[in-house]
Amino acid sequence: MNMTIRKETLRDQRAKMLAAAPDWRASDARVNPRVAIGSIVAMWLLYFLITTGLGILAGAEQWEYAGRRGIVVVAGILCTFVLYQLIQRVQPRGFGARLAVAMGAAIPLVIVYACINLLVFYYWLPLPDSAKIIADIHTKFPVAWEIVLILDSSIRWYFFFAVWAALYVAFGYANEMRAVERRANHFRIEAQTAQLRALHYQVNPHFLFNTLNSLSTLVLRGSKSEAETMIMNLSSFLRSSLAIDPEQLVSLDEEIALQRLYLDIEQVRFPDRLQVEVLVPKALENACVPVLILQPIIENALKYGVAPSKGRIAIRLTASSEHGLLVVRTENDIDPKAAVPASGTGLGLGNVRERLLTRYGPAAGCEWGPSDGGGFFVSLWLPLAREGC
Repeated sequence: MNMTIRKETLRDQRAKMLAAAPDWRASDARVNPRVAIGSIVAMWLLYFLITTGLGILAGAEQWEYAGRRGIVVVAGILCTFVLYQLIQRVQPRGFGARLAVAMGAAIPLVIVYACINLLVFYYWLPLPDSAKIIADIHTKFPVAWEIVLILDSSIRWYFFFAVWAALYVAFGYANEMRAVERRANHFRIEAQTAQLRALHYQVNPHFLFNTLNSLSTLVLRGSKSEAETMIMNLSSFLRSSLAIDPEQLVSLDEEIALQRLYLDIEQVRFPDRLQVEVLVPKALENACVPVLILQPIIENALKYGVAPSKGRIAIRLTASSEHGLLVVRTENDIDPKAAVPASGTGLGLGNVRERLLTRYGPAAGCEWGPSDGGGFFVSLWLPLAREGC
């Protein structure tokens, strides 16, 4: 009952852990400085090349504009770099708020850029037709011509700045999603590892109670040598089962050796009733399996097959390869004359299935039920691999 409650609690905690949104960090939304600065330079350089190239194709006089345009392009790079610094330092959590900050921060910088553009083309290095342009503005608008030009340039250049700002925010959002995904995967792996460990460490307390009772019987009977052997086997089994990493893979041969330690202990309890048969092809002895995956299956066979019987009961373990899968089948006889023990909770075999699905997904599984010979079978399958054990 307590183990069932613990398992349900584990599932609830794992579900909450996976459902919870990973913590948000402003640094996740920042773009690599090399990428940001490179995009600024590339954008303005592309503008300079395209505008100058089109101007040259339109008329030779456009060469006069190239030097002036180079100056304002440098100013544009500096203004956009300042915009980059502002956006980088203000990182609201929401994507919409981040985009709004970027668009808002672009406004004063566009005005600064428009003022520099005015100074270069109309004060420092005036064009031949600058006077004509100023006269036309005076005719149309009864205000200072500088304000008109600044407003006109700001409106036209705002789109240019806004496109880069939106691009930066999009890059940052992509980085943020990748970081969130990495942390979510990390949490998922941690939850999976915790589940594997919990399933692995659910040692059947009845096994310990029965073993201690058997030891007590041996001591009272004066069977010192048998009791000493049983203690050594129990110590070796517990040391092996508790010290092994539950995520570890072992060869099928090693897994069977661990189970033989367990069966040697139970052999003392059922010296005349337990018979073990193992049939594993030589080619499959080095196949990889999760450590102690057979433990609940062997316990189940002893509890429902050997313990209630009056005669000899065989436990047969076989392995085969089918369609790229390793199939391990355990089958035990059932004494038809013995009392039928109360059905269990299915926790042990359910743990085997959970461990296989957690590690391998739908490529692995476990099934059980009555066998054709009147006994009980448990069959598990998993991808056949001989490396990484």
